[in-house]
Amino acid sequence: MLLPLQSVFGITVFDSPSVFWIAPIAGVLAVLVSLFLMVRIGKMSPGGPKAVEVGEAIRVGAYAFLKRQYKTIAIITVVLFVLLTIGLGIGTAVAFLVGAVASLAAGYIAMDNATKANVRTVAAAKNGAEAALKTAFYGGATMGMAVVGLSLLGVSFLFLIYGGYEALFGTISVSEAAELGRNAASGIVGMGFGASLIALFAQLGGGIYTKAADIGADLVGKVEAGIPEDDPRNPACIADNVGDNVGDSAGRGADLFESATGENIGGMVIGGLISMLTGNLIFLIFPLIARALGIFATLVGMPFVKLTEAEAKHPMKALRKGLMVTTIVSAVLFGIVSIFLLGSLYLYYCLLAGLAASVAIDYITDYYTGRDRSPVKKIAKASETGSATNIITGLAVGLETTALPIVSLVIALITSYFFGTQFAAEIGIDPFIGGIYGTTLATMGMLAVMGMVLALDGFGPIADNAAGIAEMSGEKGAEETMDALDAVGNTTKALTKGFALGSALLAAQLLFQTYSQEVTAQLHFTLAIDISRPVVLIAAFIGAMLPFLFSAQAISAVGKAAAEMVAEVRRQFKEHPGILKGTEKPDYGSAVDISTKSALKGMVLPGLVVVVVPIIVGVLMGPEAVGALVIGATLTAVPLALLMNTGGGAWDNAKKHIEAGNFGGKNSAAHRASVVGDTVGDPLKDTAGPSLHVLIKLLSTLSIVFIPLFFNLLHLV
Repeated sequence: MLLPLQSVFGITVFDSPSVFWIAPIAGVLAVLVSLFLMVRIGKMSPGGPKAVEVGEAIRVGAYAFLKRQYKTIAIITVVLFVLLTIGLGIGTAVAFLVGAVASLAAGYIAMDNATKANVRTVAAAKNGAEAALKTAFYGGATMGMAVVGLSLLGVSFLFLIYGGYEALFGTISVSEAAELGRNAASGIVGMGFGASLIALFAQLGGGIYTKAADIGADLVGKVEAGIPEDDPRNPACIADNVGDNVGDSAGRGADLFESATGENIGGMVIGGLISMLTGNLIFLIFPLIARALGIFATLVGMPFVKLTEAEAKHPMKALRKGLMVTTIVSAVLFGIVSIFLLGSLYLYYCLLAGLAASVAIDYITDYYTGRDRSPVKKIAKASETGSATNIITGLAVGLETTALPIVSLVIALITSYFFGTQFAAEIGIDPFIGGIYGTTLATMGMLAVMGMVLALDGFGPIADNAAGIAEMSGEKGAEETMDALDAVGNTTKALTKGFALGSALLAAQLLFQTYSQEVTAQLHFTLAIDISRPVVLIAAFIGAMLPFLFSAQAISAVGKAAAEMVAEVRRQFKEHPGILKGTEKPDYGSAVDISTKSALKGMVLPGLVVVVVPIIVGVLMGPEAVGALVIGATLTAVPLALLMNTGGGAWDNAKKHIEAGNFGGKNSAAHRASVVGDTVGDPLKDTAGPSLHVLIKLLSTLSIVFIPLFFNLLHLV
């Protein structure tokens, strides 16, 4: 029986499926804004000839790496496409291919624009701190709007092609339309799998590249030779700056593209069930509408990123204004659609829970990674007594950073589940189903500010590169501005990692419920994860182990590559003493080549392990075992990633706090100790940590796609 929805405040709920078109319209608008910003940045002055030369070297190096990386990824993608076509059908395979290609495109756009905006930020800095900040921010916003726009367009149109158009606009009954629409959403889960797989390789490969170069540049340049981080005499400095783009820009662009894609599709599958029970298709398509409203809110928030003279040394305040306005506008828009489309204020509270979680993570991350915050000062102070105390204190801070974000996300889950059950009681459906839909909307609420968060993340590597270009090219007149932007960039990058991880935790609930529903629909039995059953416990332990094994492989790859980089930089200094005297130019190309080869070699095995292990578990032990594996992996990956991401950011900014003149300043004993601590944190925060959020969502989407293969061949109980 189809249940009528109640109205709010006497207002009749609008249930026309034509509201669907808001989503592709918003997607097109986001892409157009991205193109506009891209053209605007391209027309800006790139600055002096030396800065242009350094910027071009970074750009060429980034393109060279991306070309070789994409060739490797393309081979893996084609092989999987063929296997999916044979095993699961052409529909799943095509969805996978669309997700993979779109994820690659998101990474390319992010990297391309970052390598244009970095040198222009240096030139803009001569006109003041606000000009530099806006250049870097709009460079990041180009990536942000492109990623959210491409994701929304991809999901919207693939949904229509796979049966969604007939469901929304065909001449069939509402119950038939709801079922067809839900099946269409289930049919495009392969897109989330493709996007997640590519994001894992992009993030992992970029992370290995950037940290190999960064560690080599720091250990030999700063510690041994006593030269600045981005001194042009350092053979690894170009590779280091290239790494910021291929890791923090291309990798993160692909990362959050897959976040938006996978969670949207999962939300539509859950929403489709509510539509089948209520006879209102708005629940099926609302995840797309929520994302569209987030784009509109981001466009309103962008102009509020302004820097006053009083804030020149604290640019994070200007960036936070944009994020706060985006959050507030999202809340207002959600209130309107909750009344006119969803017909329930209870669901509005679920959306607000997600928004509140994103705000909480922002402030928590800033507290633990801000250059002038207590945890960072504590690590910097510990550096006075050597590297060991720096590492001990930094590790303690990293462990501590796991508590508040998880508490915030748990509160969001509990709150949204509770209000979801109240909504279910309001319309007379199963409270459990209503609660799950409530947590789905919390995820959508958190994702609403993704465009702005991505803009802040893109700001980070652009500001970092700009500071490096200014130092390498000898540009004067904006050193203080560049240092302030660089330090804030570390915080914004940490914020994005926290945001991505928070969305991964909320999505884990959403995607697991999607998996549970699909097991019931495809294999015709109810999924029950009973920890007392040996097969479930075994699989849970395997899942809990996976993030540690994956992280070990990623960090080990960075260590091997960094050792090669250190040896190369030492060799050049020894064989060509004129480099340090400034009479010879270092061989930047050899360092770039070391990072490139190491990244391509190191990214394949960890990525394949994540794909192969759950499939083997599913085939041998069955769907319950896969569910347990996903739960186990999520429970360990979330705190582990928080430790690595936020703790690593605190280590980095402790070094920058000392470099600002505290505890002895540059070249002091405390500074040398902080460089070692920062080096320990580098592969954690920029390689293994950010790859773990992708791992969580990849396991979830992969488990849904491969359900037909989960046979339990060993007949374990």
